[in-house]
Amino acid sequence: MAEPQEPQIATPDAPETIEVDTDQVACDGGGGALGHPRVFLTLVDGVAECGYCDRRYVLQPGVKPRHAH
Repeated sequence: MAEPQEPQIATPDAPETIEVDTDQVACDGGGGALGHPRVFLTLVDGVAECGYCDRRYVLQPGVKPRHAH
């Protein structure tokens, strides 16, 4: 008799992490019409997360933040 198998539970993919060289970024979800409204984020201590899509923006190692225009 075969042993019962554990059910497979789908886990969501980890949020995307994007390295940037500025402390201000804009996020629109990257999906074009399937994305989300553009939001502007300011990195605090080198990190910012989008409240819509959970993308995580991190300052590149060794880069001093410079403001975007």
